[in-house]
Amino acid sequence: MLFRKNIKYSQKINLSTWRKTAFGTWSMTGDCQVYCLQTIDVSKCLELLDEHSSLSMTHLAGAALGRMVQMNPVINRVIRLGQYYQREDISVFFQVATDKEGKDLSGYTVKDADTKTAVQIAKEMNKNVKKIKKGDDLNYKKVKETMAHVPTILMPPIIKTLGTMMYTFNLWNKVLGPPQDSFGSAMITNIGSLGFQTGFAPLVPYSRVPLVLAMGKVYKKAVVENDEVVIKPVIDFCWTSDHRLIDGVTGAKMSQDFEKLILSPQQLI
Repeated sequence: MLFRKNIKYSQKINLSTWRKTAFGTWSMTGDCQVYCLQTIDVSKCLELLDEHSSLSMTHLAGAALGRMVQMNPVINRVIRLGQYYQREDISVFFQVATDKEGKDLSGYTVKDADTKTAVQIAKEMNKNVKKIKKGDDLNYKKVKETMAHVPTILMPPIIKTLGTMMYTFNLWNKVLGPPQDSFGSAMITNIGSLGFQTGFAPLVPYSRVPLVLAMGKVYKKAVVENDEVVIKPVIDFCWTSDHRLIDGVTGAKMSQDFEKLILSPQQLI
């Protein structure tokens, strides 16, 4: 078979009048991004990390993100041909800086992220991220070498064509370059590792991913607990979402589910 399905869908979702209006609105303005800042106490997470040296906050947050998407299936959809399509599985794309100078950015997709523990995600990522950083990952190497020979002026139409082929028409072949279903259901990036406390990452249009989580560094903050002011270690979790899929109701439940998981991290390992 020359082409295969790029993403496996379980069903096509019927649109409400509001959703159709949203499609029309943002296809005209070109920007459907919504931003939300969520500050969460990570005391229990840090205690857990002390007990598991192979884990990082990124692994815990990634495991929580996978479970949160499972709890909110509206997020796990792709917009194509003026309709919603429900994904069959849940994947989380972890953005990875491939060099210390920040010249290159790649990533690794954890498949079935909703069923994997933080420990399993850590083992899988530690193995594969090392390959990416060393240049030993064949998929990353192939894409990088191909794009290196493309003139900058031709990048927009090439990227748009790839996005249209793989997501609008849902067709994939290894000759296209990127791995099948490269970006998954949601993305996460640890900007705290770069020293940032707060910062929002943009949606990546050609990926068709409706949710990106940027997590900042741990810092101390005065919070009220049992009517007393106490100092707690916290992290700013910065959400960027596609308003055509994720509205206020979904966003509120999404953030509540994610916070419960972070506040009780033992269930993630």
